[in-house]
Amino acid sequence: MKNRLDSAALEALIVEICAPWVQELGIKVLDLGENGARFVMPATEKILRHRGPNGGLVSGQALMAGSDTVSFLALSYLNGRFRNCVTVDMATNFMRPLPEGNVIFDAKVLSNGKRLATTRIDIMAEGSEKVATTSTGVFAYIEE
Repeated sequence: MKNRLDSAALEALIVEICAPWVQELGIKVLDLGENGARFVMPATEKILRHRGPNGGLVSGQALMAGSDTVSFLALSYLNGRFRNCVTVDMATNFMRPLPEGNVIFDAKVLSNGKRLATTRIDIMAEGSEKVATTSTGVFAYIEE
């Protein structure tokens, strides 16, 4: 098996690579698996919608940013290092609202080629197995 990054190394990549506002999402590694990883984004005021009839729900923008972030982390984990990449496409489907609380991202790497990689992220409320949102991302490696 290829050398893989551990939880501490993945979380260090967030600080090293991500914009400050992405770092403020507080994403942490929960579990590392054979084809991906599981992450948590803690419940904070920064990820909630505050106004309108749907106040108190987790923001779709936070879920999409989290999906993009955990995708590159899952790829880095499987590659054993950060391979510089860019998001080519990300499709997100919102199936049910997420109430205030911790958010779980279950990241699976569907393909990891020489030039392109594809991920699928299932997103749910902590303690629930009901998927609320899914994201599928395509990433282009811009270095070998």
